[in-house]
Amino acid sequence: MTNNQDLLRFIEGIPKAELHIHLDSAPASLLLRIAKRNDVILPFNSLEEFNTWFVLTDLDDFMRKFKTLTSVLLTERDYFDVVCEFGRICHAQNILRCEAMFTFAAAHEGRVELDVLLSGLAEGRRAVKENFNVDIYFLADIDRTINPDRSLKYIRDIIPRKDEVGILGVGFDCEETGYPIGPHKKAFELARDHGLKLSAHAGEEFSAGPEAVWEVIDNIQPDRIDHGNQAIRDDKLLRHLASSQLPLTLCPMSNVAIQVYSKVEDHPIIALQERGLLVTINSDDNTMLGSRNDLVFNYKCVAEAFDLGFEDIIGLTRNGFAASYASTEDLRRYNMSLDAWLLVNTG
Repeated sequence: MTNNQDLLRFIEGIPKAELHIHLDSAPASLLLRIAKRNDVILPFNSLEEFNTWFVLTDLDDFMRKFKTLTSVLLTERDYFDVVCEFGRICHAQNILRCEAMFTFAAAHEGRVELDVLLSGLAEGRRAVKENFNVDIYFLADIDRTINPDRSLKYIRDIIPRKDEVGILGVGFDCEETGYPIGPHKKAFELARDHGLKLSAHAGEEFSAGPEAVWEVIDNIQPDRIDHGNQAIRDDKLLRHLASSQLPLTLCPMSNVAIQVYSKVEDHPIIALQERGLLVTINSDDNTMLGSRNDLVFNYKCVAEAFDLGFEDIIGLTRNGFAASYASTEDLRRYNMSLDAWLLVNTG
């Protein structure tokens, strides 16, 4: 990590947005407390044991362990606590806006009712705004492995409560290879018809390739691509993404954690930016890399790997706000906060 202490402090303090983070992957310290409260046994009893257990080989390995971790969440209070913990983490990093994903079918269905989860999110969101003045919104992700009829029903069930809960969009995630988005088009069309933004995880793993990004673009005309790092392998796709300014929510250190890249220096984030793409830095999962994978950590690692300076960091944080689903009024407010902070902290 970079030894430029002034830059490190700058990264810690600058107002930021996080657009790609999974609410289902709550910090292990919180999950341990909830497990004890709910009398659920986890494969670890401390953060040290968790860090040993949570060593990943690939995305499928992550998904297996991810489902073990979420098994502790059983009540509205549990989900309330998760949202409040996210709010505390955002506040500590000066994240003004967080758009957090949850994947009901992959992590919660069959254990809790959807309304229990949604009520916990709604109450937690209000508490976070009151206690931390952080704006948290949610993205209801479809598990790409489920039957299309189930994904359509899921969106129908979400729509009546979307405004109350703060759901702004619908995404598409879980195991990438072999589960195309086409069969789920009706679910995305229904979401779009009701004012929800659309995104999808695509082009994260090498095996999925840039073709996965094209498939999403062709089928749902998304508002964002989650990950999309494999786009670097397709010049035509790079030209399309640059001209359309379709944002990529990149997650450098989680890609390293699941061994898409052996080290962050191999990640194409800066190469993509140099080709004119709208790239953002995000953390993906709080559980990745033990207990230290937060947004600030990702910024610091990228800054060190690519020798970034203050202006580079400012540009990336502006991208985060620009790529968000914020209203025009909220976007103006975030940019005013950023400009005011820069005026004080850059002279």
